[in-house]
Amino acid sequence: MPSQWPDISPRRLTAVRELSTKKGRRRQGAILLEGVRLVGEALTVRLDVECVLIADDAQGHRAAAQLPLQSPHVKDSVFIVSRTVFDKLADTIHAAGIATVVRWSPPSWPPQGDVASIRSVLVCDRISDPGNLGTLIRTAAGLGVDCVILHPDCAELTNPKTLRATAGAVFRIPVYIDVPARVVSDWLKSRQLDVLVADAHAGPSSYDVRRAGGWALVIGGETQPLDPVWRAPDVRRLRIPLARGVESLNAGVAGALLLDRLRRHVET
Repeated sequence: MPSQWPDISPRRLTAVRELSTKKGRRRQGAILLEGVRLVGEALTVRLDVECVLIADDAQGHRAAAQLPLQSPHVKDSVFIVSRTVFDKLADTIHAAGIATVVRWSPPSWPPQGDVASIRSVLVCDRISDPGNLGTLIRTAAGLGVDCVILHPDCAELTNPKTLRATAGAVFRIPVYIDVPARVVSDWLKSRQLDVLVADAHAGPSSYDVRRAGGWALVIGGETQPLDPVWRAPDVRRLRIPLARGVESLNAGVAGALLLDRLRRHVET
C-alpha cells in the first residue's frame, strides 16, 4: 500500500471508538462502516467521509486495493492502524481490515419535497432483529419502494448489524426512524394510500391482490404484537399461503415476498 498513508492520531481514534455505542453515533452524527462492500457503497454514493481505516496487514491491504482510495475526496483521509487496533474497533469477527467513518443521519420526519410521488411505502412495526430490519430495507430499495418508515421499537437503524444487512441499500432509499404508528397511519391516510398488513393467519392470499393505486405494506416483528392502530377496519390483511403445516415465515422473507407481489400487481 502507498507508504504516504499515515498512522491515525489518538484524538481521531478516540472519536472512532465512540461510534461503537448508539450514544456516540448520535452525538457525532456519524457511523462506522466495515468491509469492502459497505465502504465501496459509501464512496459510490459520495457520503461525507471522515476517514478510512486500513488494517496494516495483507488482508487489509488486499481490501483497500479493491477501492478507489486515491479519489480526491478521500485520499487525504486514509489512515493505517495495526490489526490489533482494527479488530477492537470492528464489530465483526474476522474483520476484513477496512472501514470508514462517514457523517450520516437518516432523514427527518415527515418527508419533504415531492411527497405526491410517494406511492409505495414499507412500514416496519417493532422489527427488533437487526438482520431482518436490514434485509427489509435492502429489499425495499431493490424493488423500487419509495420509502421506509420505522416504528420507535424497531432495531436501531445505525446498529452495525442493521447496516451490514442493508448491504449499503440504506443510502439509496429514504428511511424514517422513530415514527409512532398513529402518526404513520394519519400520514398514509392523508396521502390516500391503501394500508395492507402482513398477517400469517388472516386476509386474502397475496396471490389475489390486485392494486391500481398507491399502497403501504406493514410488516410486524415475530416477538411483539403489531401496534393496535393497525387493527382499524379500513386496514386490509394480507397473507402468504404456506404448505406442509409451516405456520409463518420470518419478517425479512415475508416482507420480501409480499413487496415483490405488490410490485408485480401494480406493474401488470
